[in-house]
Amino acid sequence: MKVSRNSFYIYLVVFILSLSLNLYFVFTQYKNYFLKKTNKIEVTINRVIDGDTIDTSDGERLRLYEINAPEYPKNCLGVDAKTRMENLVLNKEIQYEKIGKDNFGRILTYIFVDKLLINEVMTEEGLAYFLKGKSTTENSLLIEQSQEKAKMAGRGVWSSFCQNKKEGCLIKGNYRPADNTRIYHTPDCYNYDRITIKPGTTDRWFCDENEAKIAGFRKSLDCPK
Repeated sequence: MKVSRNSFYIYLVVFILSLSLNLYFVFTQYKNYFLKKTNKIEVTINRVIDGDTIDTSDGERLRLYEINAPEYPKNCLGVDAKTRMENLVLNKEIQYEKIGKDNFGRILTYIFVDKLLINEVMTEEGLAYFLKGKSTTENSLLIEQSQEKAKMAGRGVWSSFCQNKKEGCLIKGNYRPADNTRIYHTPDCYNYDRITIKPGTTDRWFCDENEAKIAGFRKSLDCPK
């Protein structure tokens, strides 16, 4: 009986190991099939550049699509945005959906962690601005709506902490809803004094022209060339 009992335990262990391996194989195949069908790529993040740019373990640099985080470290909440991104993705396995590439060769993408759309998280927490991309997707409305929530709640970049004019930052960034354009004015522009910056909107103060351009604003035509 002792020998028989030992044999039973051996068979049981072998059965459990075999079942575990088969379940793992099926899960892996299903997972890979699902990612392929949804055009998602799975990878680990090993570096966070700032609140909207990250590096993968396979050497790719990803730029989160349709959002623009405050520039690290000088812009308001730029450090906070980077820290939050690190908490969300650093050293974690993520899935990303490739949209295209920008002028710097970075992959424009939506980032997911356990089905959580990180682009949406950053805008909803007020740690990034929504910038409508050239290709509108089903996620575009989600990200835009999340920004509206942040604006209404006065969170992050929409708080009085960031919306107030900073010393030395004289460039006015103005959003024109009539034609959906973002224009910036330097102090030497003809209409500079007529432009008002409204807190809680996409209007913003900038410290230099490059900062304004990165945020998606273009120089007003009434400015000296």
